Amino acid sequence: MPGPAAAIGGGSALLGASSSRKAAKAQERAANSQLELEGRIYDETKERFQPFYDSGLNYQNALNFELLGGARPMVGGDPQRVVEFTDQVYGDGSLKDVVHNAGWSDEYTEQVRDYGPRDVTRYRVGEQTFGDRAAADAYAKANPTGGTEYGGFEATPYQQYVLQTARDQIDGSAASMGMLKSGATIKAQQERGNALAGSFYSDFLNRLTGQAAQGQAAAANMANAGANYASGAGNALAGIGNAQAAGAVGMGNALANGINQGVGIWNYQNQTSGGNGGAQPANILSAPWASGGFWG
Repeated sequence: MPGPAAAIGGGSALLGASSSRKAAKAQERAANSQLELEGRIYDETKERFQPFYDSGLNYQNALNFELLGGARPMVGGDPQRVVEFTDQVYGDGSLKDVVHNAGWSDEYTEQVRDYGPRDVTRYRVGEQTFGDRAAADAYAKANPTGGTEYGGFEATPYQQYVLQTARDQIDGSAASMGMLKSGATIKAQQERGNALAGSFYSDFLNRLTGQAAQGQAAAANMANAGANYASGAGNALAGIGNAQAAGAVGMGNALANGINQGVGIWNYQNQTSGGNGGAQPANILSAPWASGGFWG
């Protein structure tokens, strides 16, 4: 009977497999923690830059209108509501791969015809329907409700102040001469307004460009944060896979080493004992039903 040899080999195998499994689980937990941290850093970074991006986008839309014309952009407002709903779709009978995993057995793939129905999550914004949340959120933000239509350079508070000050000066001078409502006074106001608009408009475009650049910088920083997250998350996911693979390999090696250790101890005891009457020592690898084998 193998007795102590089998017990020692089996105990060693189980101890080694358990240690390997615990080490792999520890590595996997560390990788999951890294993945969670990377996601939290990305979300916080994006949240910090989002106001600058939104503001820069407003300025960019205003700049586009001033240079290109077209419809006046909306300033401010709230994103439209995104409604999530479940829709049923039917397949066209085309072949698709279905992966099966039956417990401890290996995965296998089967090709079946897709006729449906199956549930699909969709997103509705107003009259528009989208297949993914990111596209729905982008549309909702780009088409806000409420807000104010951009009034252009002439409607800016600064320009209104400059024009009103100029009118007041002209009106005061004309009133002292009894010409407040005369055609000459109105013409002078128009000429003064045009001159001021021409002198300040270039500066206005430069300020729009500078503010839009802040939004571009925020977008670049958000993109950089996304790239860092992708790199860190990729490393974390690779670490999870490596930990799982190392755990499986380590458990296999531990079991194999434990078996080999038990075999070596059993053979050594069998060869050094004198209880076999001089017969050829049996080997633990002999067939279990053979005389002197593992079960003999």
